[in-house]
Amino acid sequence: MANSGPTPRPSILVVDDDPAIREALAAGLTGAYTVYTAATGAEACAWLDTQSIAVIILDVYLGDENGLALLLRFRALSLARILVLTGRSTEALAIQALRADVDDYVKKPVGLAELRAAVDRLVAPPPSSPPLAAQLRQALDGYPPNMFRAGEVAHEYGVSEQHLRRRFRSAYGQTPSQYLTEVRLQRAASLLRSTDRGIAEIAFDQGFPNVVWFTKRFRRLFGLPPGAYRAASISVASDEACAESPFRGADARID
Repeated sequence: MANSGPTPRPSILVVDDDPAIREALAAGLTGAYTVYTAATGAEACAWLDTQSIAVIILDVYLGDENGLALLLRFRALSLARILVLTGRSTEALAIQALRADVDDYVKKPVGLAELRAAVDRLVAPPPSSPPLAAQLRQALDGYPPNMFRAGEVAHEYGVSEQHLRRRFRSAYGQTPSQYLTEVRLQRAASLLRSTDRGIAEIAFDQGFPNVVWFTKRFRRLFGLPPGAYRAASISVASDEACAESPFRGADARID
């Protein structure tokens, strides 16, 4: 089921095997949102494969299917935030849902006003807060070597490690660890160009476990091993200095 309006609205996917609940939730959310509904995991995946969904409202029990078991399939198809509906007395399921990296949960029976408020929170993050991936990237740009622990950082941001990695990869095409390795290689390249410090010293200073590992990653990024990169940088700097000298050319002489 889909409701459309004259102006673009965020899309919500209600996944519940009870037709009465699907219709009630769709009716309660229509107006502010475009609402799609699905009774099974397969129907939900079909919508996620073709529509840009902002929030998935997911019932834990879908007939013979476990809603939480569908999360990996949903995550592979969409970056939609996930709001889980649990039974009145299923506290254990609520805990399981949070551990499964859902964004929020509400207990049944739920009033439409409460549900609408929960969806509104997920659709509209605080405007003063930069996106999670951008916050992490800014932190990684200044991260000290040898101190990155993905689990600790995820805890600091109040999300799971998997959620943090997925959001960062979606934004920048790399995991946080891969991005930080590149940041450290860029720092190492700067030190090779601007100092006479040894390659091993620079590698260890930037948090690389050994020179072999450092050299392999450095060559992959810059196309040259560290020693050749330094030599090429010195040669370029020397050529530029000569080009800027007033005493150059075949006829240059000192009177």
